Amino acid sequence: MICFYYPVMAPSTKRQICSNANPNNKRLRKQDQTKEGQEKIDRNVMAVDKLLPRLPDLIVHKIFRLIPTKLAIRSTIVSKQWASVWSLGVPLLDFDDEGDSTDHDGDNLVRRKLLFIDFVESCMKHCGKKKLLELDSFRLRMRYDSELIGATRIDKWFSFVVDRCVKELDISIQRKDDNDPVKSTYYCIPHTILNAQFLTGLNLEHVRIQESIDLISLPLLKTMSLNTVLFDCRMHSDRSLWMGCPSIEHLSLTSCSFSSLQCSTITVINSSLKFLQVMYCKCVSFQLRDENLESVIFTSEFSQLHSICLLNECVKLKYISIYAQHAKICEIPGTCRDNVKANIDIPNLRVFGYDGYLLPNDVISMKARNPLAALIKLNWDAEEEVLELTFLPPWTHFPTWRDFLQNFDCFDKLELDIRHDAIAEVLTFSENFRKTFSPPLPNIKYVRISIVRLRCPQTVARVSALINSLHWMAPSATITLNYWDYGPPESSGESSGEDE
Repeated sequence: MICFYYPVMAPSTKRQICSNANPNNKRLRKQDQTKEGQEKIDRNVMAVDKLLPRLPDLIVHKIFRLIPTKLAIRSTIVSKQWASVWSLGVPLLDFDDEGDSTDHDGDNLVRRKLLFIDFVESCMKHCGKKKLLELDSFRLRMRYDSELIGATRIDKWFSFVVDRCVKELDISIQRKDDNDPVKSTYYCIPHTILNAQFLTGLNLEHVRIQESIDLISLPLLKTMSLNTVLFDCRMHSDRSLWMGCPSIEHLSLTSCSFSSLQCSTITVINSSLKFLQVMYCKCVSFQLRDENLESVIFTSEFSQLHSICLLNECVKLKYISIYAQHAKICEIPGTCRDNVKANIDIPNLRVFGYDGYLLPNDVISMKARNPLAALIKLNWDAEEEVLELTFLPPWTHFPTWRDFLQNFDCFDKLELDIRHDAIAEVLTFSENFRKTFSPPLPNIKYVRISIVRLRCPQTVARVSALINSLHWMAPSATITLNYWDYGPPESSGESSGEDE
Protein backbone atom coordinates (compact mmCIF):
# COMPACT_ATOMS: atom_id res chain seq x y z
CA MET A 1 0.00 0.00 0.00
CA ILE A 2 1.42 3.32 -1.04
CA CYS A 3 0.45 6.55 0.77
CA PHE A 4 0.83 10.09 -0.57
CA TYR A 5 1.20 13.07 1.78
CA TYR A 6 0.18 16.56 0.56
CA PRO A 7 1.33 19.55 2.65
CA VAL A 8 -1.40 22.02 3.65
CA MET A 9 -0.58 25.54 2.46
CA ALA A 10 -2.11 28.82 3.52
CA PRO A 11 -4.02 30.77 0.83
CA SER A 12 -1.45 33.60 0.82
CA THR A 13 1.33 31.06 0.29
CA LYS A 14 -0.57 29.51 -2.61
CA ARG A 15 -1.05 32.95 -4.13
CA GLN A 16 2.65 33.71 -3.70
CA ILE A 17 3.64 30.44 -5.42
CA CYS A 18 1.27 31.13 -8.26
CA SER A 19 2.56 34.63 -8.60
CA ASN A 20 6.14 33.45 -8.79
CA ALA A 21 5.20 30.75 -11.24
CA ASN A 22 3.28 33.07 -13.52
CA PRO A 23 4.98 36.44 -14.38
CA ASN A 24 1.68 37.77 -15.74
CA ASN A 25 0.37 38.03 -12.18
CA LYS A 26 2.92 40.68 -11.07
CA ARG A 27 0.37 43.43 -11.70
CA LEU A 28 -2.05 41.78 -9.27
CA ARG A 29 0.67 41.53 -6.67
CA LYS A 30 1.49 45.23 -7.06
CA GLN A 31 -2.18 46.15 -6.66
CA ASP A 32 -2.35 44.07 -3.50
CA GLN A 33 0.71 45.82 -2.09
CA THR A 34 -0.73 49.24 -2.94
CA LYS A 35 -4.03 48.32 -1.31
CA GLU A 36 -2.27 47.04 1.77
CA GLY A 37 -0.12 50.22 1.94
CA GLN A 38 -3.18 52.44 1.65
CA GLU A 39 -4.96 50.44 4.32
CA LYS A 40 -1.93 50.86 6.57
CA ILE A 41 -1.92 54.62 5.98
CA ASP A 42 -5.64 54.80 6.70
CA ARG A 43 -5.13 52.86 9.94
CA ASN A 44 -2.32 55.22 10.96
CA VAL A 45 -4.42 58.28 10.12
CA MET A 46 -7.32 56.92 12.12
CA ALA A 47 -4.98 56.21 15.03
CA VAL A 48 -3.52 59.73 14.93
CA ASP A 49 -6.98 61.22 14.47
CA LYS A 50 -8.12 59.46 17.65
CA LEU A 51 -5.05 60.67 19.58
CA LEU A 52 -5.47 64.32 18.54
CA PRO A 53 -7.83 66.30 20.74
CA ARG A 54 -10.83 67.58 18.87
CA LEU A 55 -10.54 71.34 18.70
CA PRO A 56 -13.37 73.70 17.92
CA ASP A 57 -13.61 74.39 14.21
CA LEU A 58 -12.99 78.06 14.90
CA ILE A 59 -9.61 77.28 16.49
CA VAL A 60 -8.60 75.06 13.56
CA HIS A 61 -9.66 77.85 11.23
CA LYS A 62 -7.41 80.31 13.09
CA ILE A 63 -4.50 77.86 12.93
CA PHE A 64 -4.89 77.67 9.16
CA ARG A 65 -4.65 81.46 9.05
CA LEU A 66 -1.27 81.41 10.79
CA ILE A 67 0.57 78.86 8.63
CA PRO A 68 1.55 78.73 4.93
CA THR A 69 -0.97 77.25 2.53
CA LYS A 70 1.22 74.24 1.66
CA LEU A 71 1.59 73.31 5.33
CA ALA A 72 -2.16 73.79 5.84
CA ILE A 73 -2.92 71.31 3.06
CA ARG A 74 -0.45 68.78 4.46
CA SER A 75 -2.05 69.05 7.90
CA THR A 76 -5.42 67.97 6.47
CA ILE A 77 -3.99 64.44 6.01
CA VAL A 78 -3.59 64.04 9.75
CA SER A 79 -7.16 64.81 10.79
CA LYS A 80 -10.52 64.40 9.12
CA GLN A 81 -11.77 67.37 11.10
CA TRP A 82 -8.99 69.58 9.75
CA ALA A 83 -9.68 68.32 6.23
CA SER A 84 -13.35 69.21 6.68
CA VAL A 85 -12.52 72.75 7.86
CA TRP A 86 -10.12 73.27 4.96
CA SER A 87 -12.68 72.07 2.44
CA LEU A 88 -15.05 74.84 3.53
CA GLY A 89 -12.50 77.45 2.45
CA VAL A 90 -10.01 79.61 4.39
CA PRO A 91 -9.84 83.31 3.45
CA LEU A 92 -6.03 83.33 3.38
CA LEU A 93 -3.47 82.26 0.79
CA ASP A 94 0.23 82.13 1.66
CA PHE A 95 2.77 80.96 -0.93
CA ASP A 96 6.54 80.95 -0.41
CA ASP A 97 8.69 79.51 -3.17
CA GLU A 98 11.98 80.51 -1.58
CA GLY A 99 11.28 78.50 1.56
CA ASP A 100 10.53 75.23 -0.22
CA SER A 101 14.01 74.07 -1.09
CA THR A 102 17.70 74.93 -1.05
CA ASP A 103 18.41 72.96 -4.22
CA HIS A 104 20.19 75.16 -6.76
CA ASP A 105 20.65 72.55 -9.49
CA GLY A 106 19.41 74.00 -12.78
CA ASP A 107 16.98 71.27 -13.87
CA ASN A 108 15.65 70.63 -10.37
CA LEU A 109 15.20 74.36 -9.81
CA VAL A 110 13.15 74.77 -12.98
CA ARG A 111 11.06 71.70 -12.14
CA ARG A 112 10.43 72.98 -8.63
CA LYS A 113 9.38 76.42 -9.87
CA LEU A 114 6.95 74.91 -12.37
CA LEU A 115 5.46 72.78 -9.59
CA PHE A 116 5.14 75.89 -7.44
CA ILE A 117 3.28 77.75 -10.20
CA ASP A 118 0.90 74.81 -10.69
CA PHE A 119 0.33 74.64 -6.94
CA VAL A 120 -0.58 78.34 -6.72
CA GLU A 121 -3.06 78.08 -9.58
CA SER A 122 -4.62 74.86 -8.25
CA CYS A 123 -5.24 76.54 -4.89
CA MET A 124 -6.89 79.46 -6.65
CA LYS A 125 -9.11 77.04 -8.56
CA HIS A 126 -10.05 75.44 -5.25
CA CYS A 127 -11.06 78.87 -3.90
CA GLY A 128 -13.05 79.49 -7.06
CA LYS A 129 -14.93 76.21 -6.73
CA LYS A 130 -15.76 76.96 -3.09
CA LYS A 131 -17.09 80.35 -4.22
CA LEU A 132 -14.88 82.15 -1.72
CA LEU A 133 -15.99 85.75 -2.20
CA GLU A 134 -13.56 87.48 0.18
CA LEU A 135 -9.88 87.08 1.04
CA ASP A 136 -8.42 88.53 4.22
CA SER A 137 -4.81 88.12 3.18
CA PHE A 138 -2.66 87.08 0.23
CA ARG A 139 1.09 86.51 0.59
CA LEU A 140 3.41 85.67 -2.30
CA ARG A 141 7.17 85.26 -2.18
CA MET A 142 9.03 84.02 -5.24
CA ARG A 143 11.78 84.79 -7.74
CA TYR A 144 10.71 86.27 -11.05
CA ASP A 145 11.95 84.44 -14.13
CA SER A 146 10.33 85.87 -17.26
CA GLU A 147 11.40 82.83 -19.25
CA LEU A 148 9.38 80.47 -17.03
CA ILE A 149 6.40 82.65 -16.21
CA GLY A 150 5.32 85.85 -17.87
CA ALA A 151 4.20 88.95 -16.02
CA THR A 152 0.70 88.57 -17.48
CA ARG A 153 0.26 85.24 -15.71
CA ILE A 154 1.21 86.73 -12.33
CA ASP A 155 -1.05 89.73 -13.03
CA LYS A 156 -3.97 87.29 -13.29
CA TRP A 157 -3.19 85.98 -9.82
CA PHE A 158 -3.45 89.48 -8.41
CA SER A 159 -6.64 90.14 -10.35
CA PHE A 160 -8.06 87.00 -8.77
CA VAL A 161 -7.36 88.15 -5.20
CA VAL A 162 -8.36 91.78 -5.81
CA ASP A 163 -11.69 90.59 -7.24
CA ARG A 164 -12.23 88.85 -3.91
CA CYS A 165 -11.85 92.10 -1.95
CA VAL A 166 -8.47 91.20 -0.47
CA LYS A 167 -7.62 93.28 2.60
CA GLU A 168 -3.89 92.63 3.06
CA LEU A 169 -1.23 92.03 0.41
CA ASP A 170 2.34 90.91 1.12
CA ILE A 171 4.29 90.60 -2.14
CA SER A 172 7.97 89.86 -2.67
CA ILE A 173 9.00 88.99 -6.24
CA GLN A 174 12.76 89.08 -6.48
CA ARG A 175 14.62 89.24 -9.74
CA LYS A 176 16.11 86.04 -11.11
CA ASP A 177 19.65 87.33 -10.51
CA ASP A 178 20.22 90.53 -8.54
CA ASN A 179 23.85 90.63 -9.71
CA ASP A 180 22.88 90.78 -13.40
CA PRO A 181 20.46 93.73 -13.88
CA VAL A 182 20.68 93.51 -17.67
CA LYS A 183 19.39 89.94 -18.06
CA SER A 184 17.33 90.00 -14.87
CA THR A 185 14.32 92.31 -14.97
CA TYR A 186 12.02 93.66 -12.26
CA TYR A 187 8.43 92.60 -12.01
CA CYS A 188 6.25 95.70 -12.43
CA ILE A 189 3.33 96.01 -10.04
CA PRO A 190 0.08 96.19 -12.05
CA HIS A 191 -2.50 98.92 -11.56
CA THR A 192 -4.89 96.24 -10.33
CA ILE A 193 -3.06 96.26 -6.99
CA LEU A 194 -2.70 100.03 -6.84
CA ASN A 195 -6.47 100.39 -7.24
CA ALA A 196 -7.65 97.73 -4.80
CA GLN A 197 -10.60 99.45 -3.17
CA PHE A 198 -10.75 97.21 -0.06
CA LEU A 199 -7.03 97.01 0.65
CA THR A 200 -5.99 98.07 4.18
CA GLY A 201 -2.39 96.79 4.32
CA LEU A 202 0.21 96.66 1.52
CA ASN A 203 3.77 95.33 1.66
CA LEU A 204 5.84 95.35 -1.55
CA GLU A 205 9.40 94.05 -1.87
CA HIS A 206 11.83 93.78 -4.80
CA VAL A 207 9.39 95.11 -7.40
CA ARG A 208 9.07 98.11 -9.67
CA ILE A 209 6.41 100.80 -9.69
CA GLN A 210 5.83 102.20 -13.16
CA GLU A 211 5.53 105.79 -14.36
CA SER A 212 1.78 106.43 -14.46
CA ILE A 213 1.08 106.68 -10.74
CA ASP A 214 -1.54 109.42 -11.07
CA LEU A 215 -4.26 106.75 -11.41
CA ILE A 216 -3.60 105.19 -8.01
CA SER A 217 -6.56 104.90 -5.64
CA LEU A 218 -6.33 103.05 -2.32
CA PRO A 219 -9.06 104.69 -0.25
CA LEU A 220 -8.98 102.29 2.74
CA LEU A 221 -5.23 101.69 2.97
CA LYS A 222 -3.89 102.19 6.52
CA THR A 223 -0.38 100.73 6.30
CA MET A 224 2.12 100.72 3.44
CA SER A 225 5.61 99.21 3.50
CA LEU A 226 7.94 99.41 0.50
CA ASN A 227 11.24 97.51 0.66
CA THR A 228 13.82 97.54 -2.16
CA VAL A 229 11.30 99.06 -4.57
CA LEU A 230 12.43 100.77 -7.77
CA PHE A 231 10.48 103.91 -8.70
CA ASP A 232 10.38 105.09 -12.29
CA CYS A 233 11.70 108.56 -13.09
CA ARG A 234 8.28 110.16 -13.35
CA MET A 235 7.58 109.32 -9.74
CA HIS A 236 7.93 113.04 -8.99
CA SER A 237 7.32 114.93 -5.77
CA ASP A 238 3.98 116.44 -6.73
CA ARG A 239 2.57 113.01 -7.76
CA SER A 240 3.80 110.79 -4.97
CA LEU A 241 2.40 107.32 -4.51
CA TRP A 242 0.82 107.99 -1.11
CA MET A 243 -1.22 110.97 -2.33
CA GLY A 244 -3.79 108.44 -3.56
CA CYS A 245 -4.08 107.02 -0.04
CA PRO A 246 -6.32 109.39 1.95
CA SER A 247 -6.55 107.05 4.98
CA ILE A 248 -2.91 105.98 5.35
CA GLU A 249 -1.42 106.23 8.85
CA HIS A 250 1.81 104.18 8.70
CA LEU A 251 4.36 104.48 5.88
CA SER A 252 7.72 102.71 5.72
CA LEU A 253 10.31 103.03 2.92
CA THR A 254 13.42 100.84 3.11
CA SER A 255 16.27 100.63 0.58
CA CYS A 256 14.16 102.15 -2.19
CA SER A 257 15.71 103.78 -5.26
CA PHE A 258 14.85 105.66 -8.45
CA SER A 259 15.52 104.86 -12.08
CA SER A 260 17.07 108.32 -12.50
CA LEU A 261 19.04 110.28 -9.90
CA GLN A 262 17.74 113.60 -11.26
CA CYS A 263 14.25 112.97 -9.95
CA SER A 264 15.19 111.03 -6.82
CA THR A 265 13.36 113.31 -4.40
CA ILE A 266 11.17 111.79 -1.72
CA THR A 267 8.34 114.16 -0.87
CA VAL A 268 5.69 113.07 1.57
CA ILE A 269 2.52 115.16 1.45
CA ASN A 270 -0.44 113.60 3.18
CA SER A 271 -3.07 114.78 5.65
CA SER A 272 -3.66 111.46 7.44
CA LEU A 273 -0.15 110.03 7.92
CA LYS A 274 0.93 109.61 11.56
CA PHE A 275 4.09 107.47 11.49
CA LEU A 276 6.83 107.66 8.84
CA GLN A 277 10.05 105.67 8.53
CA VAL A 278 12.57 106.15 5.70
CA MET A 279 15.60 103.86 5.91
CA TYR A 280 18.60 103.72 3.56
CA CYS A 281 16.81 105.03 0.48
CA LYS A 282 18.79 106.48 -2.43
CA CYS A 283 17.46 110.02 -2.77
CA VAL A 284 19.13 113.42 -3.17
CA SER A 285 16.57 115.24 -1.02
CA PHE A 286 13.81 114.49 1.46
CA GLN A 287 10.89 116.81 2.11
CA LEU A 288 8.05 116.30 4.53
CA ARG A 289 4.79 118.23 4.83
CA ASP A 290 2.10 116.48 6.89
CA GLU A 291 -0.15 118.20 9.40
CA ASN A 292 -1.00 115.03 11.38
CA LEU A 293 2.40 113.35 11.49
CA GLU A 294 3.50 112.37 15.01
CA SER A 295 6.73 110.45 14.48
CA VAL A 296 9.40 110.48 11.76
CA ILE A 297 12.55 108.34 11.52
CA PHE A 298 15.00 109.06 8.70
CA THR A 299 18.26 107.16 8.18
CA SER A 300 20.52 107.45 5.15
CA GLU A 301 24.09 106.65 4.14
CA PHE A 302 23.61 107.72 0.50
CA SER A 303 26.59 109.84 -0.54
CA GLN A 304 24.57 112.17 -2.79
CA LEU A 305 21.92 113.12 -0.23
CA HIS A 306 21.90 116.93 0.00
CA SER A 307 19.00 118.20 2.10
CA ILE A 308 16.40 117.12 4.66
CA CYS A 309 13.48 119.48 5.17
CA LEU A 310 10.64 119.02 7.64
CA LEU A 311 8.33 121.93 6.92
CA ASN A 312 6.26 123.99 9.36
CA GLU A 313 3.03 122.22 8.39
CA CYS A 314 4.14 119.34 10.65
CA VAL A 315 2.43 120.80 13.72
CA LYS A 316 1.75 117.50 15.56
CA LEU A 317 5.26 116.05 15.57
CA LYS A 318 6.33 114.51 18.87
CA TYR A 319 9.39 112.48 17.88
CA ILE A 320 12.12 113.16 15.30
CA SER A 321 15.10 110.91 14.64
CA ILE A 322 17.49 111.80 11.81
CA TYR A 323 20.77 110.15 10.90
CA ALA A 324 22.25 111.17 7.56
CA GLN A 325 25.91 110.50 6.92
CA HIS A 326 26.37 112.91 4.00
CA ALA A 327 23.55 115.48 4.16
CA LYS A 328 24.55 119.14 4.05
CA ILE A 329 21.30 120.93 4.95
CA CYS A 330 18.71 120.10 7.59
CA GLU A 331 15.58 121.99 8.59
CA ILE A 332 13.14 120.98 11.31
CA PRO A 333 9.92 122.71 12.34
CA GLY A 334 9.39 124.62 15.55
CA THR A 335 5.64 124.89 15.10
CA CYS A 336 4.77 121.68 16.97
CA ARG A 337 1.96 122.07 19.47
CA ASP A 338 3.20 119.33 21.79
CA ASN A 339 6.61 118.84 23.33
CA VAL A 340 9.10 117.38 20.88
CA LYS A 341 11.96 114.97 21.35
CA ALA A 342 14.43 115.28 18.48
CA ASN A 343 17.69 113.37 17.92
CA ILE A 344 19.71 114.67 14.98
CA ASP A 345 23.00 113.07 13.97
CA ILE A 346 24.42 114.50 10.72
CA PRO A 347 28.26 114.33 10.72
CA ASN A 348 28.77 116.45 7.57
CA LEU A 349 26.07 119.03 8.27
CA ARG A 350 26.80 122.54 7.03
CA VAL A 351 23.57 124.48 7.60
CA PHE A 352 20.83 123.83 10.14
CA GLY A 353 17.50 125.63 10.22
CA TYR A 354 14.87 125.87 12.96
CA ASP A 355 11.75 127.98 12.53
CA GLY A 356 9.02 128.28 15.14
CA TYR A 357 8.52 128.04 18.88
CA LEU A 358 10.37 126.38 21.72
CA LEU A 359 8.27 124.87 24.48
CA PRO A 360 9.72 124.41 27.98
CA ASN A 361 9.87 120.60 27.78
CA ASP A 362 11.22 120.24 24.24
CA VAL A 363 14.33 118.05 24.04
CA ILE A 364 16.50 118.61 20.95
CA SER A 365 19.94 117.02 20.70
CA MET A 366 22.32 117.41 17.77
CA LYS A 367 25.57 115.85 16.61
CA ALA A 368 27.64 117.30 13.78
CA ARG A 369 31.32 117.15 12.92
CA ASN A 370 32.15 120.42 11.11
CA PRO A 371 28.95 122.46 10.86
CA LEU A 372 29.05 125.95 9.39
CA ALA A 373 25.93 127.90 10.31
CA ALA A 374 22.74 127.49 12.32
CA LEU A 375 19.78 129.67 11.40
CA ILE A 376 17.25 129.83 14.24
CA LYS A 377 13.97 131.74 13.87
CA LEU A 378 11.94 132.00 17.06
CA ASN A 379 8.31 133.10 17.11
CA TRP A 380 5.70 133.79 19.73
CA ASP A 381 2.09 133.52 18.64
CA ALA A 382 0.24 135.39 21.36
CA GLU A 383 -3.16 134.65 19.84
CA GLU A 384 -2.74 130.87 20.10
CA GLU A 385 -0.83 131.19 23.40
CA VAL A 386 1.67 128.63 22.21
CA LEU A 387 4.36 130.08 24.47
CA GLU A 388 2.92 131.34 27.74
CA LEU A 389 6.09 132.93 29.05
CA THR A 390 4.33 135.21 31.50
CA PHE A 391 3.14 132.17 33.47
CA LEU A 392 6.53 130.46 33.62
CA PRO A 393 8.96 131.23 36.45
CA PRO A 394 12.46 132.10 35.21
CA TRP A 395 14.04 128.88 36.46
CA THR A 396 11.53 126.89 34.42
CA HIS A 397 12.36 128.19 30.98
CA PHE A 398 16.02 129.21 31.45
CA PRO A 399 17.28 125.58 31.53
CA THR A 400 15.24 124.83 28.39
CA TRP A 401 16.80 127.70 26.47
CA ARG A 402 20.29 126.90 27.69
CA ASP A 403 20.02 123.21 26.73
CA PHE A 404 18.59 124.16 23.34
CA LEU A 405 21.37 126.66 22.58
CA GLN A 406 24.05 124.24 23.75
CA ASN A 407 23.33 122.02 20.73
CA PHE A 408 24.75 124.71 18.44
CA ASP A 409 28.08 125.21 20.18
CA CYS A 410 29.65 123.00 17.51
CA PHE A 411 28.72 125.52 14.79
CA ASP A 412 30.96 128.34 13.59
CA LYS A 413 28.11 130.80 13.26
CA LEU A 414 24.73 131.17 14.96
CA GLU A 415 21.99 133.47 13.70
CA LEU A 416 18.99 134.06 15.96
CA ASP A 417 16.00 135.73 14.35
CA ILE A 418 13.64 136.61 17.21
CA ARG A 419 10.13 137.58 16.12
CA HIS A 420 8.95 139.03 19.42
CA ASP A 421 10.73 140.91 22.18
CA ALA A 422 9.09 138.65 24.78
CA ILE A 423 11.44 135.92 23.58
CA ALA A 424 14.34 138.34 23.93
CA GLU A 425 13.38 138.66 27.57
CA VAL A 426 13.70 134.90 27.93
CA LEU A 427 17.23 135.10 26.50
CA THR A 428 18.09 137.56 29.26
CA PHE A 429 19.36 134.99 31.71
CA SER A 430 19.26 136.18 35.29
CA GLU A 431 22.45 136.90 37.18
CA ASN A 432 21.84 134.08 39.64
CA PHE A 433 21.36 131.62 36.79
CA ARG A 434 24.58 132.77 35.09
CA LYS A 435 26.53 132.22 38.32
CA THR A 436 25.13 128.71 38.73
CA PHE A 437 25.38 127.30 35.19
CA SER A 438 28.11 127.27 32.57
CA PRO A 439 27.53 129.16 29.29
CA PRO A 440 25.82 127.22 26.48
CA LEU A 441 28.02 128.53 23.62
CA PRO A 442 31.63 128.70 24.87
CA ASN A 443 33.26 127.76 21.53
CA ILE A 444 31.10 129.50 18.95
CA LYS A 445 32.85 132.24 16.96
CA TYR A 446 30.09 134.48 15.70
CA VAL A 447 26.57 135.23 16.94
CA ARG A 448 24.12 137.47 15.17
CA ILE A 449 20.80 138.31 16.84
CA SER A 450 17.93 140.19 15.19
CA ILE A 451 14.87 141.17 17.22
CA VAL A 452 11.72 142.20 15.34
CA ARG A 453 8.03 142.92 16.10
CA LEU A 454 8.75 144.90 19.29
CA ARG A 455 5.70 145.27 21.50
CA CYS A 456 7.11 148.11 23.66
CA PRO A 457 10.12 150.46 23.72
CA GLN A 458 13.29 148.90 25.02
CA THR A 459 14.85 150.75 27.89
CA VAL A 460 18.59 151.13 28.22
CA ALA A 461 18.52 148.89 31.31
CA ARG A 462 16.78 146.08 29.42
CA VAL A 463 19.19 146.28 26.53
CA SER A 464 22.14 146.34 28.89
CA ALA A 465 20.84 143.23 30.67
CA LEU A 466 20.35 141.43 27.35
CA ILE A 467 23.88 142.32 26.20
CA ASN A 468 25.36 141.03 29.46
CA SER A 469 23.39 137.82 29.01
CA LEU A 470 24.64 137.41 25.44
CA HIS A 471 28.25 137.85 26.55
CA TRP A 472 27.73 135.11 29.11
CA MET A 473 26.07 132.85 26.51
CA ALA A 474 28.95 133.12 23.99
CA PRO A 475 32.03 134.47 25.79
CA SER A 476 34.39 133.94 22.83
CA ALA A 477 32.10 135.13 20.04
CA THR A 478 31.70 138.33 18.14
CA ILE A 479 28.10 139.31 18.86
CA THR A 480 25.92 141.46 16.64
CA LEU A 481 22.61 142.66 18.06
CA ASN A 482 20.04 144.36 15.83
CA TYR A 483 16.57 145.71 16.58
CA TRP A 484 14.09 146.12 13.74
CA ASP A 485 10.82 147.99 13.22
CA TYR A 486 10.80 149.92 16.48
CA GLY A 487 13.10 151.21 19.21
CA PRO A 488 14.76 154.45 20.35
CA PRO A 489 18.29 155.10 19.13
CA GLU A 490 19.93 154.02 22.37
CA SER A 491 18.22 150.60 22.15
CA SER A 492 19.23 149.83 18.58
CA GLY A 493 22.49 149.00 16.96
CA GLU A 494 25.27 146.52 17.38
CA SER A 495 27.21 145.13 20.26
CA SER A 496 30.47 143.28 19.82
CA GLY A 497 31.70 140.55 22.10
CA GLU A 498 34.99 142.40 22.31
CA ASP A 499 33.38 145.48 23.84
CA GLU A 500 32.35 145.40 27.49
